[in-house]
Amino acid sequence: MKKTNGKTPILLKIVPFLIMAAAIVFLYHTVSIGEQSETSSEVQSDEVTVDSVTSLAGDLGSQTQADATPTPTPKPKSTPTPTPTPVDEDLLLRQSVDDISTHDLAGYLSEMPAEGEDIVSTATEVYTYEQMVKDIYFLSQRYPDLFDTNILATTVDGRAIYEIIIGNQRSSHHVLIQYSIHAREYINTLLAMCQLEDYLKNMTAGASYGDKTYPDLFSGICIHLIPNSNPDGIAISQFGEAGLRTQGAKDTLKACYEFDQASGRATDFETYCRRFKANANGVDLNKNFDVGWDIYAGGPTQPSYEGYHGTAPESEAETKAILSVTDTYPVIAVISYHSEGDVIFWNYELEDEQLLAFDQQLADNLAQITGYTKRISKKYNASLSGGCSDYYVWVEGRIALTIETGEDTCPIRINVFPNIWRDNQFVLPMLASLYGVTE
Repeated sequence: MKKTNGKTPILLKIVPFLIMAAAIVFLYHTVSIGEQSETSSEVQSDEVTVDSVTSLAGDLGSQTQADATPTPTPKPKSTPTPTPTPVDEDLLLRQSVDDISTHDLAGYLSEMPAEGEDIVSTATEVYTYEQMVKDIYFLSQRYPDLFDTNILATTVDGRAIYEIIIGNQRSSHHVLIQYSIHAREYINTLLAMCQLEDYLKNMTAGASYGDKTYPDLFSGICIHLIPNSNPDGIAISQFGEAGLRTQGAKDTLKACYEFDQASGRATDFETYCRRFKANANGVDLNKNFDVGWDIYAGGPTQPSYEGYHGTAPESEAETKAILSVTDTYPVIAVISYHSEGDVIFWNYELEDEQLLAFDQQLADNLAQITGYTKRISKKYNASLSGGCSDYYVWVEGRIALTIETGEDTCPIRINVFPNIWRDNQFVLPMLASLYGVTE
């Protein structure tokens, strides 16, 4: 082997330094690359977000990131179209004439008779529609929860037709009694209100009829009273033209008078009004029911104080009001209170033997309690048709009859009323006893 001169070669002396330098360079590049990678990641994280893409799409209208889902724009909520409140034309009419039915009746409480006194007074010659409305309210205050009241219809002159309901409305047996369908027979409205008050007093006192108390007796029946079936006509009979509020009703009354005077059916205007039977349209309501209406030829062919049957069957609000009760409830019997004569009309020459037997049963019981004479009413015909009782027996197959109160000339004088009351005081409990059922 060839020896050196004893000195270490220079290459060997610098190798360690070269290795160290290479290591330093390697480490430097490694750290630098890591920092660049981290910086790049931070930039990407800052730029690619859902919010940023949504914002960008909103600003530019088209630029989006493939891996980002924009937040959908919420759809505007539709505004529902408000349902218009139905207009109560009847109420508006009554308000337009300042009818008492639209008043706050509490304002009349100062007129209410003291406790222990009867609310319905029989001392005055004329029992008005306005007094009836007050009395219904006063009775509801003295005897709360013992009866219900509804307004069935509004007349052409803006008056309410009231329905009063007593007894058990859940009963399967209902009876309808309508009063004063003929204007000049308004004494029967007073009778209806006296019957109502008598019922309320006896219910409160727990009085008895026969072997049952009033609460027990009326638990099996429901009775509907229409105490004033023709309030406009009654206003004419009681006060003449001054009793009307609308110009249309006044004009109709004048036209009726002129027609009836030209036909020899009227003398002086005051007497004419007192003897008025029709409503404010000049329609005889007891000719307006749909029974033989189309064959009727027994009266005038235009509005009059009596006898005109109307432009069509059931054309009048008052007629429709009566029919609405029997359309709504299971009414088995209908009684119509008229005047005059102290008689009970029944039979109507019915061909249905069972219905005829039921009609006779009611007529017999009423005759026994009132003392009135029974008379057979003929079947409707060309000269006598459109009646309420005729309609119910012949068309609807219900028990029906007519009671004529008072031996006097209509309008019945108030001094005859004590006899009418004596004879009819117990009609309501008799009906409850006859038709009441145990449910």
